[in-house]
Amino acid sequence: MNKWQSKTFSVILFVVFCIIVVFITILINKENIFKNNKQQPLQKVTLNLSWVHQAEFSGNYVAREKGFYRKNGLDVDIIPFDFKSSVAESVTSGDFNFGVMGADQLLVAREKGFPVRAIAVIYKTNPAIMFSLKSNNILQPKDLIGKTIGIEKGSNTEYLYSAMMNKLNIDRKQIKEVEIGYEAKELLSGDVDVATGYIINEPNLVKEAGQDTNIILMSDYGVNIYGDVIFTTENLIKNNPDLVRRFLDATLEGWQYSIENQEEATDIVLKYAVNNTREHQFSMLKDSIPLISDGVSFLGWMDKEQWQLVQDILLGQDIISKPIYINDVFTVEFLANYYMNKKR
Repeated sequence: MNKWQSKTFSVILFVVFCIIVVFITILINKENIFKNNKQQPLQKVTLNLSWVHQAEFSGNYVAREKGFYRKNGLDVDIIPFDFKSSVAESVTSGDFNFGVMGADQLLVAREKGFPVRAIAVIYKTNPAIMFSLKSNNILQPKDLIGKTIGIEKGSNTEYLYSAMMNKLNIDRKQIKEVEIGYEAKELLSGDVDVATGYIINEPNLVKEAGQDTNIILMSDYGVNIYGDVIFTTENLIKNNPDLVRRFLDATLEGWQYSIENQEEATDIVLKYAVNNTREHQFSMLKDSIPLISDGVSFLGWMDKEQWQLVQDILLGQDIISKPIYINDVFTVEFLANYYMNKKR
């Protein structure tokens, strides 16, 4: 073999070697990609809602249907309220990992000894209202004097109504108060002049019946209770903070998507709220946005001062008998982690 042939042979060997190396590298990368893409088992998680399926819980449905929970390794079952036991009892007993309920209900549960703790708030402004037919010309609380008021007993609309009237020094002896249901029937039939309810629900029912309403938002008069706080047990927060983090991260992502894509979110809601009209569910979501996202504070964020106000309202209405240590009621640990990671 001459010098030229020897050099050519060396070049060929080098090229073959390079081809082999490239081929092996491709095989290794394909194997790694396959391993990485192989779906890991999802962790089963359960969420107990505070009411029946409706747009009030859009963020959770969207997080499930758009794969945000799955992306965080979770398979979440979303279960509506069953009227057999409180959400606090269901979560504390271990039947559910997470729950949704009003801040007032959480404080009542804490007083009863349930070790529950809020990790985020959805409705920063409570949707509780007084509403009346536009033709009645009832525009502010003082216009309630001499009227028949329908009250949804046992709900935070009742607590807030009472707190508002006390704060404004309005004599309730000059008002006739009766108990009503949750569908605005008594107002539409003329049995009451004014009714309590939620701005995201009953006024839309009246509108769908062909009538316009005047609305008094109770929070405008200095009384507000956080609505729909997401909570879990102190035990889960302490022993499995990673699960709490992943669940909350996906839930907040679901709510942000709902806010930015209300039409699509409504379509998703209807997969759960199967016996509802699209018009009503879209209106509920649309009317919820200003109560959820105030454009100032972070989505889901909670303040100690607001929790203290909730407690003061409940103490003033004898709903709870003694003060509760507020720092035990909620934590912003997981909210802070979520927003710190978003900035990176």
